[in-house]
Formats: sequence, C-alpha cells, structure tokens
Amino acid sequence: MLGRRERTEKDGRWLAAAILLTLVLAALATPERRARQRVFAEARVLAPQVIVLDPGHGGIDTGAAGPAGVVEKDITLPVCVYLKEYFQQSGARVLLVRTDDRELSEDLVEDLRARVRLAKDAGATVFLSIHGNSFPSAYEYGAQTFYYPNHPASPRLARCIQDELLRLPSPLGENYRDVQEGDFHVLRNAPCPAALVEIGFLSNPREEALLADPTYQKKLAWHIFAGTVAFLRGGGRE
Repeated sequence: MLGRRERTEKDGRWLAAAILLTLVLAALATPERRARQRVFAEARVLAPQVIVLDPGHGGIDTGAAGPAGVVEKDITLPVCVYLKEYFQQSGARVLLVRTDDRELSEDLVEDLRARVRLAKDAGATVFLSIHGNSFPSAYEYGAQTFYYPNHPASPRLARCIQDELLRLPSPLGENYRDVQEGDFHVLRNAPCPAALVEIGFLSNPREEALLADPTYQKKLAWHIFAGTVAFLRGGGRE
C-alpha cells in the first residue's frame, strides 16, 4: 500500500506527464492551426464579396462516374456546401446554384445558361464551378483549376486556387498539375473573375474513394477557399 507522500509524488508525476503530452500535441498541431487562423484573419477581405458556387451537374445530369459507382453530381454539392460555410464564416454573401440533386433545365445548354444567369443576377464578384474529372486511363489523379481569359483576373484566381490545391496532402502522390485555359460555357460567359475546379479523377479508383470521403471533401473545400482568399488579397501571378 502506498503512503500519502508516495501517492502525492506519483500523482504529481502523472500530472506532469499529462501536461507535457498536452504541450507536445499542441505543438504538433500548431502549424496547421496557425495556417487556418492566418487564412481566416486574412479573409476579412471577403466581407463585401458575393461568391457564387456552382456544384457541377445535378438531377438527370449525373456527370462522370467512377468504377465503384460514385457520380460527379454527388461529390460536387457537398464540397460546395463546405465552401459556403467557410465563405459565410468570413462575412461573404454566398449563393449556391443548386442546393439539392436537381438540374436547372433538362436542356443541357439552357442549364448552363441558367447557372451563369444566376451569377449575373446575384451581382457575383467571384464565380467558382466545382466538377469531377475523368480519363480513359485509371492512373490519372489530382485536382486542376481552369480559367477562361474573358476577364483579366480569372487566370490569377485560377493560379491562387491551384497553388493551394498543390499543398493538399494526398496518398496518391504529389499533384503535378498546373492551371489551364478551358473553353467552358460557365467560364466563357461568367460576369466576373471565374474558375472551374476539377477536384480529382473519378476514373481513378483510389481517388474516387477519396472524393466520396466527407473528410477529404472538406479539405478540398478549405484549400479552394484559401486560394480564393489569397486572390482577393492580391496574391497569385498572371
């Protein structure tokens, strides 16, 4: 049986060990936490912004499909919902082109026109369209951001977002993709700086599984958000 003094010393050692462990864990978490705090502090530039988020496809238009059956329309919406939360927390006004599994028109061209029209009517200052990629080869992976040069700031917006996406750790390996010009209807006709983000390849079975994971979806949203904040603060290169 331990005496009172021995118990006190033992309790003290346990307390010291617990405090040390807490400090170590806090130190390990500090870089990511500090980065997030920095981005949210910088996000005050979002207060006057109107951000329109376009979850690609929806309803009868499923978009691309992966080998395990994950479809594009089902991953673009949750990423946009997470994005909306980040933007709203920073004071921006945010509009989702769709909030559920539906198309804006059964006619594909009219559906695309309706998405752009919503951005124009909302007075959008930034337009982000979120999609999933696909390729005949199952080995392609990685997010990639597209722009159309109808607005002089769109290439810089795409660059800022892609730079952030390149920082996203992935078990698939380093993302080597660069920004690319893309002649997409929603980019070509957007009323403001716009970018289309292909968040990954559904045709890659491993990336398909990642894209269906809410934790990974939230990470994607965070990096797209951080890239947009960097753009609005004047970052990126033309």
